[in-house]
Amino acid sequence: MSPAPHILVVDDEPVIAGLLSEVLTAGGYRVTQSESVAAALVEARKHDDLALCITDFLLADRTGLDLARELRRTRPGLQVVVVSAYLEPEIEAAIRSESSVALIVRKPLDVFALREQIDALVGGSSASA
Repeated sequence: MSPAPHILVVDDEPVIAGLLSEVLTAGGYRVTQSESVAAALVEARKHDDLALCITDFLLADRTGLDLARELRRTRPGLQVVVVSAYLEPEIEAAIRSESSVALIVRKPLDVFALREQIDALVGGSSASA
């Protein structure tokens, strides 16, 4: 049996990061959490098995778009999901044009719908939900 897909969740709001992690773990994923772009880049270097990164757009140190761009350079195959309540049209266009961004998700989050989208992106979790 292959190991569960590993997802990096990046959000500086502990409640959101925790809820998302809980739902993904219950869905059969392994989850690593980070609270900033800098911490996420450290985790991405430590974990070669990451299947996906889910990041909030507005983080304390930089943006989710910055993270997606850095990950494209250091982890070219890693897909990124960017989460935000609101994006200016030009920022949303910049995010959509980033090759590593697989999806933009709006807040408020429906974590169960997001998990279904994650299943589709990474080929489903190894556990039945």
